[in-house]
Amino acid sequence: MIGVKKTLTVLVIAILTLPPVTAQLARNNQTQEEQYNPNSIRPVRKDDIMFKKSLWYRLDLRTKINYPMFSENNEISRLLIEAIKNDIVKPFKNDSLQTRMDKRDFMERLRIPQFEQEEEVIGFDNDDAWGEEVEEVELGPDEYLPRQLYVIELKKDIVFDKKESRMKDDIQAITIIIPAEQTPTGLDKVLASFSYKELVEQVFRNNPNALWFNPQNSAAHMNLEDAFTLRLPHGQLVKYENPKNSMIVDLYGDGRRALIESERAIMELMEYEALLWEY
Repeated sequence: MIGVKKTLTVLVIAILTLPPVTAQLARNNQTQEEQYNPNSIRPVRKDDIMFKKSLWYRLDLRTKINYPMFSENNEISRLLIEAIKNDIVKPFKNDSLQTRMDKRDFMERLRIPQFEQEEEVIGFDNDDAWGEEVEEVELGPDEYLPRQLYVIELKKDIVFDKKESRMKDDIQAITIIIPAEQTPTGLDKVLASFSYKELVEQVFRNNPNALWFNPQNSAAHMNLEDAFTLRLPHGQLVKYENPKNSMIVDLYGDGRRALIESERAIMELMEYEALLWEY
Protein backbone atom coordinates (compact mmCIF):
# COMPACT_ATOMS: atom_id res chain seq x y z
CA MET A 1 0.00 0.00 0.00
CA ILE A 2 2.86 2.34 0.88
CA GLY A 3 4.50 1.58 -2.48
CA VAL A 4 1.29 2.47 -4.32
CA LYS A 5 1.07 5.80 -2.49
CA LYS A 6 4.66 6.60 -3.38
CA THR A 7 3.97 5.82 -7.03
CA LEU A 8 0.89 8.06 -7.05
CA THR A 9 2.87 10.85 -5.40
CA VAL A 10 5.58 10.64 -8.06
CA LEU A 11 2.96 10.74 -10.83
CA VAL A 12 1.27 13.80 -9.33
CA ILE A 13 4.59 15.62 -9.06
CA ALA A 14 5.44 14.73 -12.66
CA ILE A 15 2.07 16.01 -13.89
CA LEU A 16 2.43 19.24 -11.93
CA THR A 17 5.88 19.92 -13.36
CA LEU A 18 4.88 19.09 -16.96
CA PRO A 19 3.38 22.48 -17.97
CA PRO A 20 6.53 24.48 -17.13
CA VAL A 21 8.63 21.99 -19.10
CA THR A 22 6.28 22.25 -22.08
CA ALA A 23 6.34 26.03 -21.87
CA GLN A 24 10.14 25.97 -21.75
CA LEU A 25 10.27 23.80 -24.88
CA ALA A 26 7.94 26.22 -26.66
CA ARG A 27 10.16 29.13 -25.67
CA ASN A 28 13.22 27.25 -26.91
CA ASN A 29 11.54 26.61 -30.27
CA GLN A 30 10.58 30.28 -30.53
CA THR A 31 14.14 31.30 -29.74
CA GLN A 32 15.38 28.85 -32.39
CA GLU A 33 13.13 30.46 -35.03
CA GLU A 34 14.26 33.95 -34.05
CA GLN A 35 17.92 32.97 -34.35
CA TYR A 36 17.70 31.76 -37.95
CA ASN A 37 16.30 33.13 -41.20
CA PRO A 38 13.25 30.94 -42.02
CA ASN A 39 13.77 31.51 -45.76
CA SER A 40 17.34 30.20 -45.86
CA ILE A 41 18.05 26.77 -47.30
CA ARG A 42 21.24 26.59 -45.22
CA PRO A 43 20.60 29.10 -42.41
CA VAL A 44 23.34 30.78 -40.42
CA ARG A 45 22.72 31.73 -36.81
CA LYS A 46 22.12 35.48 -36.68
CA ASP A 47 24.71 35.95 -33.93
CA ASP A 48 27.31 34.36 -36.25
CA ILE A 49 26.66 36.80 -39.12
CA MET A 50 29.36 39.47 -39.16
CA PHE A 51 28.33 41.01 -42.50
CA LYS A 52 25.18 40.85 -44.63
CA LYS A 53 24.00 42.57 -47.81
CA SER A 54 21.03 41.84 -50.07
CA LEU A 55 21.58 41.79 -53.84
CA TRP A 56 19.19 41.51 -56.80
CA TYR A 57 20.28 39.97 -60.11
CA ARG A 58 18.42 40.04 -63.42
CA LEU A 59 18.85 36.88 -65.50
CA ASP A 60 18.05 36.74 -69.21
CA LEU A 61 17.34 33.07 -69.89
CA ARG A 62 18.00 33.49 -73.62
CA THR A 63 21.72 34.08 -73.09
CA LYS A 64 24.11 31.22 -73.73
CA ILE A 65 25.20 30.92 -70.09
CA ASN A 66 21.61 30.70 -68.76
CA TYR A 67 20.02 28.75 -71.61
CA PRO A 68 20.61 25.36 -69.87
CA MET A 69 17.64 26.15 -67.58
CA PHE A 70 15.55 27.35 -70.52
CA SER A 71 15.81 24.27 -72.74
CA GLU A 72 12.79 23.25 -74.79
CA ASN A 73 9.95 21.91 -72.58
CA ASN A 74 12.17 22.20 -69.50
CA GLU A 75 12.04 25.96 -69.04
CA ILE A 76 12.25 27.05 -65.42
CA SER A 77 9.29 29.35 -66.09
CA ARG A 78 7.22 26.34 -67.24
CA LEU A 79 8.30 24.38 -64.17
CA LEU A 80 7.18 27.10 -61.75
CA ILE A 81 3.88 27.80 -63.52
CA GLU A 82 2.96 24.10 -63.52
CA ALA A 83 3.92 23.83 -59.84
CA ILE A 84 1.38 26.54 -59.02
CA LYS A 85 -1.34 25.07 -61.23
CA ASN A 86 -0.84 21.67 -59.58
CA ASP A 87 -0.93 23.22 -56.07
CA ILE A 88 2.61 22.10 -55.30
CA VAL A 89 3.84 25.52 -54.25
CA LYS A 90 2.22 28.86 -53.39
CA PRO A 91 3.74 32.06 -54.79
CA PHE A 92 4.24 35.45 -53.14
CA LYS A 93 3.30 38.90 -54.41
CA ASN A 94 6.90 40.14 -54.20
CA ASP A 95 10.34 39.02 -53.12
CA SER A 96 9.91 40.21 -49.53
CA LEU A 97 8.11 36.86 -49.07
CA GLN A 98 5.61 38.41 -46.69
CA THR A 99 2.31 38.21 -48.58
CA ARG A 100 1.07 35.11 -50.36
CA MET A 101 -0.61 35.32 -53.74
CA ASP A 102 -3.67 33.16 -54.22
CA LYS A 103 -3.94 30.94 -57.27
CA ARG A 104 -6.77 32.97 -58.76
CA ASP A 105 -4.73 36.17 -58.66
CA PHE A 106 -1.77 34.39 -60.24
CA MET A 107 -3.88 33.02 -63.10
CA GLU A 108 -5.22 36.52 -63.71
CA ARG A 109 -1.70 37.93 -63.94
CA LEU A 110 -0.73 35.13 -66.29
CA ARG A 111 -3.45 36.09 -68.76
CA ILE A 112 -2.43 38.18 -71.76
CA PRO A 113 -4.26 41.55 -71.56
CA GLN A 114 -7.21 41.86 -73.93
CA PHE A 115 -8.17 45.13 -75.61
CA GLU A 116 -11.72 44.42 -76.76
CA GLN A 117 -13.42 46.98 -74.51
CA GLU A 118 -10.90 49.72 -75.30
CA GLU A 119 -11.19 49.10 -79.04
CA GLU A 120 -14.98 49.43 -78.89
CA VAL A 121 -14.70 52.74 -77.05
CA ILE A 122 -12.47 54.29 -79.73
CA GLY A 123 -14.70 53.06 -82.55
CA PHE A 124 -13.41 49.63 -83.51
CA ASP A 125 -15.99 46.85 -83.69
CA ASN A 126 -16.64 43.61 -85.53
CA ASP A 127 -18.40 45.26 -88.52
CA ASP A 128 -16.59 45.83 -91.80
CA ALA A 129 -16.96 48.95 -93.95
CA TRP A 130 -20.08 47.50 -95.67
CA GLY A 131 -21.91 46.94 -92.41
CA GLU A 132 -21.54 43.18 -92.46
CA GLU A 133 -20.56 41.19 -89.41
CA VAL A 134 -16.94 40.01 -89.54
CA GLU A 135 -16.25 36.57 -88.18
CA GLU A 136 -13.98 36.62 -85.13
CA VAL A 137 -10.64 34.90 -85.56
CA GLU A 138 -8.84 33.05 -82.79
CA LEU A 139 -5.63 35.01 -82.27
CA GLY A 140 -3.75 32.61 -80.00
CA PRO A 141 -3.42 31.52 -76.38
CA ASP A 142 -4.87 33.71 -73.65
CA GLU A 143 -1.93 33.01 -71.31
CA TYR A 144 1.72 33.90 -71.57
CA LEU A 145 3.70 30.94 -72.87
CA PRO A 146 6.71 29.77 -70.82
CA ARG A 147 9.09 30.82 -73.58
CA GLN A 148 7.71 34.36 -73.44
CA LEU A 149 8.78 34.58 -69.80
CA TYR A 150 12.53 34.65 -70.33
CA VAL A 151 13.48 37.00 -67.49
CA ILE A 152 13.82 36.04 -63.84
CA GLU A 153 15.12 38.03 -60.91
CA LEU A 154 17.23 36.45 -58.20
CA LYS A 155 17.35 37.91 -54.71
CA LYS A 156 20.13 36.68 -52.48
CA ASP A 157 21.88 37.66 -49.28
CA ILE A 158 25.66 37.75 -49.07
CA VAL A 159 26.56 36.82 -45.50
CA PHE A 160 29.89 36.35 -43.79
CA ASP A 161 29.72 33.49 -41.32
CA LYS A 162 32.30 34.33 -38.67
CA LYS A 163 32.03 30.83 -37.22
CA GLU A 164 33.21 29.26 -40.50
CA SER A 165 35.20 32.36 -41.58
CA ARG A 166 33.80 32.49 -45.10
CA MET A 167 31.33 34.40 -47.25
CA LYS A 168 28.16 32.56 -48.26
CA ASP A 169 25.54 33.04 -50.96
CA ASP A 170 22.09 32.69 -49.42
CA ILE A 171 19.42 32.74 -52.15
CA GLN A 172 16.12 34.03 -50.80
CA ALA A 173 13.70 34.39 -53.71
CA ILE A 174 13.17 33.86 -57.42
CA THR A 175 10.81 36.19 -59.28
CA ILE A 176 9.33 35.65 -62.74
CA ILE A 177 9.26 38.90 -64.70
CA ILE A 178 6.97 39.53 -67.66
CA PRO A 179 9.38 41.33 -70.03
CA ALA A 180 8.56 44.83 -71.24
CA GLU A 181 8.30 43.50 -74.80
CA GLN A 182 5.35 41.34 -73.72
CA THR A 183 3.32 43.99 -71.85
CA PRO A 184 1.04 46.68 -73.34
CA THR A 185 2.65 49.39 -71.17
CA GLY A 186 6.16 48.60 -72.36
CA LEU A 187 7.33 48.11 -68.77
CA ASP A 188 8.47 45.02 -66.90
CA LYS A 189 5.79 43.45 -64.72
CA VAL A 190 6.17 41.03 -61.82
CA LEU A 191 4.27 37.80 -62.39
CA ALA A 192 5.05 36.15 -59.04
CA SER A 193 7.82 35.56 -56.53
CA PHE A 194 8.81 32.26 -54.94
CA SER A 195 10.67 31.27 -51.82
CA TYR A 196 13.86 29.60 -53.02
CA LYS A 197 13.80 27.29 -50.01
CA GLU A 198 10.28 26.10 -50.89
CA LEU A 199 11.26 25.60 -54.53
CA VAL A 200 14.21 23.42 -53.55
CA GLU A 201 12.23 21.31 -51.11
CA GLN A 202 8.98 21.00 -53.09
CA VAL A 203 9.85 21.49 -56.78
CA PHE A 204 13.55 21.08 -57.65
CA ARG A 205 14.80 18.24 -55.50
CA ASN A 206 14.51 14.76 -57.09
CA ASN A 207 12.54 16.23 -60.01
CA PRO A 208 13.83 15.14 -63.46
CA ASN A 209 12.14 18.17 -65.04
CA ALA A 210 14.11 20.61 -62.86
CA LEU A 211 16.92 20.40 -65.35
CA TRP A 212 20.14 22.27 -65.98
CA PHE A 213 20.85 21.04 -69.52
CA ASN A 214 24.43 20.14 -70.43
CA PRO A 215 24.82 20.57 -74.22
CA GLN A 216 28.30 18.96 -74.23
CA ASN A 217 27.37 15.80 -72.35
CA SER A 218 23.83 14.46 -72.03
CA ALA A 219 24.98 12.16 -69.23
CA ALA A 220 25.94 15.17 -67.13
CA HIS A 221 22.67 17.06 -66.89
CA MET A 222 22.27 18.64 -63.49
CA ASN A 223 19.43 19.42 -61.10
CA LEU A 224 18.59 23.10 -60.73
CA GLU A 225 19.34 22.97 -57.01
CA ASP A 226 22.91 21.89 -57.75
CA ALA A 227 23.25 24.48 -60.52
CA PHE A 228 22.28 27.33 -58.20
CA THR A 229 24.53 25.97 -55.45
CA LEU A 230 27.47 25.99 -57.88
CA ARG A 231 26.51 29.53 -59.02
CA LEU A 232 26.20 28.47 -62.66
CA PRO A 233 23.43 30.94 -63.61
CA HIS A 234 24.68 34.44 -64.34
CA GLY A 235 22.90 37.76 -64.22
CA GLN A 236 23.49 41.48 -64.05
CA LEU A 237 23.35 43.14 -60.65
CA VAL A 238 20.40 45.53 -60.86
CA LYS A 239 19.97 46.47 -57.22
CA TYR A 240 21.77 46.32 -53.91
CA GLU A 241 20.51 47.14 -50.45
CA ASN A 242 20.31 50.93 -50.07
CA PRO A 243 18.35 53.48 -47.98
CA LYS A 244 16.21 54.59 -50.93
CA ASN A 245 15.45 51.01 -52.01
CA SER A 246 16.30 52.18 -55.54
CA MET A 247 17.50 50.22 -58.53
CA ILE A 248 21.01 50.93 -59.84
CA VAL A 249 19.43 52.50 -62.94
CA ASP A 250 17.51 54.92 -60.71
CA LEU A 251 20.66 55.86 -58.82
CA TYR A 252 23.02 56.34 -61.76
CA GLY A 253 20.87 56.54 -64.86
CA ASP A 254 20.39 54.11 -67.71
CA GLY A 255 23.12 52.88 -70.01
CA ARG A 256 26.84 52.51 -69.56
CA ARG A 257 27.09 54.25 -66.16
CA ALA A 258 24.64 51.82 -64.56
CA LEU A 259 26.56 48.83 -65.95
CA ILE A 260 29.87 50.21 -64.65
CA GLU A 261 28.44 50.86 -61.18
CA SER A 262 26.95 47.36 -61.14
CA GLU A 263 30.35 45.78 -61.84
CA ARG A 264 32.04 48.12 -59.37
CA ALA A 265 29.68 47.05 -56.58
CA ILE A 266 30.50 43.38 -57.25
CA MET A 267 34.25 44.10 -57.25
CA GLU A 268 33.96 45.94 -53.93
CA LEU A 269 32.24 42.95 -52.35
CA MET A 270 34.97 40.63 -53.63
CA GLU A 271 37.64 42.98 -52.28
CA TYR A 272 35.88 43.18 -48.93
CA GLU A 273 35.85 39.39 -48.67
CA ALA A 274 39.55 39.19 -49.56
CA LEU A 275 40.55 41.83 -47.01
CA LEU A 276 38.68 40.01 -44.24
CA TRP A 277 41.54 37.50 -44.10
CA GLU A 278 43.83 40.24 -42.78
CA TYR A 279 41.99 40.32 -39.46
